Amino acid sequence: MVDAITEFVVGKIGNYLIEEASMLMGVKDDLEELKRELTCIQGYLRDVEAREREDEVSKEWTKLVLDFAYDVEDVLDTYHMKLEERSQRRGLRRLTNKIGRKIDAYNVVDDIRILKRRILDITRKRETYGIGSLKEPQERGNTSSLRVRQLRRARSVDQEELVVGLEDDAKILLAKLLDVREYNRFIISIFGMGGLGKTALARKLYNSEDVKSRFEYRAWTYVSQEYKTGDILMRIITSLGMTSGEELEKIRKFAEEQLEVYLHGLLEGKKYLVVVDDIWEREAWESLKRALPCNHEGSKVIITTRIRAVAEGVDGRFYAHKLRFLTFEESWKLFEQKAFRNTEWVDEDLLKTGKEMVQKCRGLPLCIVVLAGLLSRKRPSEWNDVCNSLWRRLKDDSIHVSTVFDLSFKDMRHESKLCFLYLSIFPEDHEIDIEKLIWLLVAEGFIKEDEEMMMEDVARYYIEELIDRSLLEAVRRERGKVMSCRIHDLLRDVAIEKSKELNFVNVYNDHVAQHSSTTCRREVVHHQINRYLSEKHWNKRMRSFLFFGESEDSRDLETIYLNLKLLRVLDLGGVRFAWEEGKRSLPEVIGDLIHLRYLGIADTFHSNLPSFISNLRFLQTLDSSGNFTKVDLRHITSLRHVIGNFAGELLLGESVNLQTLRSISSYSWSKLKHELLINLRDLEIYVGFATGVPVKWASLTKLRNLRVLRLVGTDDIPLSLESEEAVRSMDVISPTLESVTLVRINLNEDPENAET
Repeated sequence: MVDAITEFVVGKIGNYLIEEASMLMGVKDDLEELKRELTCIQGYLRDVEAREREDEVSKEWTKLVLDFAYDVEDVLDTYHMKLEERSQRRGLRRLTNKIGRKIDAYNVVDDIRILKRRILDITRKRETYGIGSLKEPQERGNTSSLRVRQLRRARSVDQEELVVGLEDDAKILLAKLLDVREYNRFIISIFGMGGLGKTALARKLYNSEDVKSRFEYRAWTYVSQEYKTGDILMRIITSLGMTSGEELEKIRKFAEEQLEVYLHGLLEGKKYLVVVDDIWEREAWESLKRALPCNHEGSKVIITTRIRAVAEGVDGRFYAHKLRFLTFEESWKLFEQKAFRNTEWVDEDLLKTGKEMVQKCRGLPLCIVVLAGLLSRKRPSEWNDVCNSLWRRLKDDSIHVSTVFDLSFKDMRHESKLCFLYLSIFPEDHEIDIEKLIWLLVAEGFIKEDEEMMMEDVARYYIEELIDRSLLEAVRRERGKVMSCRIHDLLRDVAIEKSKELNFVNVYNDHVAQHSSTTCRREVVHHQINRYLSEKHWNKRMRSFLFFGESEDSRDLETIYLNLKLLRVLDLGGVRFAWEEGKRSLPEVIGDLIHLRYLGIADTFHSNLPSFISNLRFLQTLDSSGNFTKVDLRHITSLRHVIGNFAGELLLGESVNLQTLRSISSYSWSKLKHELLINLRDLEIYVGFATGVPVKWASLTKLRNLRVLRLVGTDDIPLSLESEEAVRSMDVISPTLESVTLVRINLNEDPENAET
């Protein structure tokens, strides 16, 4: 695992040597040597992992390497930060820059030489501890694009969820769902141990065409071990799709009792189906049931739980269904579909080895699909190696999910390992937006530049590799792409455990830290951000700070920014900033976080985007909200994704990297230099508050890489497009266009006379 971190740091050293060569005079040779030594150490780390050494001296040495790699990153990032701060100074302060640069250079020389002595000490300790023979780093000499091509070939075309062995269960439960004799609210409870497929079965029922036609109003929510009833109710309301965006923003401020009344009112007199996934205690159902009307419309509720007492503890009419383990025949069928999907002929010896391993999975579907995902990427000659590794780790003569996962994790590329570890930042049962996950991974620096593909495409391939390995579950798809995903609780537990070992992330949930460290790279708050702030948990080595949870008014956020100058990711979506001069404003100190690559400030303030945002010249993603009258982003040439409501003029500089722009008013769009948006893929234009500004057809035809286009008007002011002829020939905009959405569009008959 540590080799994934060292690989990341080695790549970072390489980037500095290329991009900051002029600023590293005097230490370039030392940095080259550090890079060589770290690359060499990676081989020994792989030897420790390959030999499955778990003795204390190996763990101690591995920890030394991890701490060293993080310290190298700190030295480089701190030096870069100081240089950038000096470069932004103006006037008299600039006169001190020359002296300051020399002082910084002397300091970094000292720091790097200390690091050189430390790495020599690490090498001596390795020899003293007798740690293995050198293994060459994997894929050495391969270009990034070659790795991605290999990954592309390995991916499965068919990613549909497999529910082998649950066919009879599905028939029984579907009959219960469609039973017209049940007039009152009826509860169906699916229970069994983790990994048996409860959620997969519930989703199969939920997405059944028969169910969709029978229940006009459907909603899906999850509970998990740590929950807030208000959040669950809000998710049901959102999932029903019966409430407008403006109304949703209003009810987000409701107290729990108000949400109960609101949801009850929505569903009163309607036939509905609500799925409540992953309940752990009866109290959770007790707090929900008041919001779900006991009408006589034939409504149904599906509950999934691991606990029999919860499944059978619901009141009223219910049916509790226990999931069983798969038989060997069912287990083998599931394994075959996953492991041999790309194979036409299978050797008898291979079948024998596979059956021996499947037998030890004891009928647990999650264990089987993770094992199959691992073996599907192995050559036949490597199956025995996997089998031998599993035999060494048998517990109670069976294979545990964590054991299979360990082997699958070791088999992954460094980038895929980092992607998997990053999943530990998300709350339990959270539906993860793929687009946001990709933007975060790129901002963290986990995805390398590729010769042929955008970093976002490379990141998507690594995420889909995790799905292909059954380490991540696809939840929602559009246009043939996975749009959201979810990690199984058991695998999330493994991700959190490995993140602890690597000092990768601290997670704070309701005032409790799942992992506490003063040197951790990432800190995530799932609830109660003000409690977190009051205890001053932050550390100067932090690279990312993210908040997940209900909206909260913040009090002491500025103290974070003053201490965290090396932040790359800051996601405060839903944290409401303090009022200043009658409005919520973005704190000015955010403009000092010059290392930021990702800034998430949706639903945080209600004023215009301040001018100091242009200080963030390395920013890649700006995820905001609010109606901005004029925004100047000309100095941020690294922008890749810009989200907000840009009603007034949006000033963009060199915008060749820009891929996402939404939502921009037709007035603001008319002011841009469209020929510069050569990589724009996702565009939303809305009518805004100005009238009479149509979308110029020629501006759209310049976007040769456009994939998604949304043109949105209102009842009062439809958005003007040049002609109906244009709509019939959308393919002339871009050969890559995948989706076009037109809402309240006014089609001018004569494009020759249309306004431009």
